Amino acid sequence: MKHLQELDRKIAENKDKLDLWIKDQVEKAFIPLYTSVDLRISDHKIVTVDTNIFPAGFNNLSDIFRNQASSLFKDYFNREYPSIGNILIVPELHTRNTFYWENISVLKSIIERIGYRVEVGIISEDDLPNEMEFDAASGNKVKAYRALKQDNRVTIPNFNPDLLLINNDFSERCPQTLRDITQPVEPPVEIGWHTRKKSIHFEFYNKLAAEVADILGLDPWIISIDTIEDYGVDFDNREDRERVAQVVDNMIARLKSEYEQRGVSEEPYLFIKSNSGTYGMAVVNVSSGDDVRGLNSEKRKRMRVSKGGNAVRDVVIQEGIPTSFKYGSDISAEPVFYLVDSKVAGGFLRLNKSRSTLENLNSRGMEFAHIDPCDETTHLDEVDTLCSPALELVARIATIAAGYEIEKILDEGGCKEEVA
Repeated sequence: MKHLQELDRKIAENKDKLDLWIKDQVEKAFIPLYTSVDLRISDHKIVTVDTNIFPAGFNNLSDIFRNQASSLFKDYFNREYPSIGNILIVPELHTRNTFYWENISVLKSIIERIGYRVEVGIISEDDLPNEMEFDAASGNKVKAYRALKQDNRVTIPNFNPDLLLINNDFSERCPQTLRDITQPVEPPVEIGWHTRKKSIHFEFYNKLAAEVADILGLDPWIISIDTIEDYGVDFDNREDRERVAQVVDNMIARLKSEYEQRGVSEEPYLFIKSNSGTYGMAVVNVSSGDDVRGLNSEKRKRMRVSKGGNAVRDVVIQEGIPTSFKYGSDISAEPVFYLVDSKVAGGFLRLNKSRSTLENLNSRGMEFAHIDPCDETTHLDEVDTLCSPALELVARIATIAAGYEIEKILDEGGCKEEVA
């Protein structure tokens, strides 16, 4: 990974300029309270491939990183909300996923350890009981309460929160319950996946990556990711598949030319993803337009709906980045970084024994491995890579890009759908 060594050297040489650039961007953009960033590191690139503004996976952080997250949350709350004491976590709806509830349990403990009282409140249009209990993967129980809006405040029984911490990406709708209330809401619900577009995110990301590359005197291609959007696609429709296939063929041809210019011996490939959504749903990888033309029934079904059963009609076609990481000797892996207040709190590895280095690891069969900073027990072929400043830099670029996304969404009116 010579490009990483070169990138780290340039980061060290230009640290003061980079710090000023980051400070300027953070002041200009609406930086989300927390994010998670999926990174891909190949022999020729290091980029972000997904940024989540409502991250669910705090349970995968090591104890050291949980402590770092606590410190960053404390700094943020002390600066932005110095008088608050009660925080209500608003989780995902209608899930019994024990790993998700372990995430909520850990997030709750991360904030409680810095002195706040924290409860969990579920917002739903369904007629829920006032008190519920969910099983977490560790065997712990997570108690949650039905949250209701009254007099422009959201409360649960015997608890009046000063701040609402959202851990629900609201893929299906923008909840009216959380709008026009007097309590602060972090991150703002206006930027859930009902409104976000991956194409917009990567437009900002690539622009910011180019600015960073200019500071470093670096080819921006190394930290950028080619992304094209296409709208109104029905993969069960042959004409729509043909249209996407032509885009794929053109993109593959362009990438081949760029690979040849830069001496990259690998064959380019692409991911087709839903333009809105997470959890690794509605994703297929292709190597040519013929792969799109010949999508089998299973893959067409995969591209029909995203999280929440939302129909997929808008997609991004994105350059595929093979992962150079291996966990042990043969398990494909990729780092995931968690950030609080635009600063890296920690990370972990996503693993998938059933997926190759070219495939989407955020899929069935994935596992997670705790890591600590520069921990030799991570069993990676290139352990030092996890300590590379380049990973932190790319993750922060993605978080700043998410901040500009938020600005754009709020400027355009925020929620596209209101539900009474």
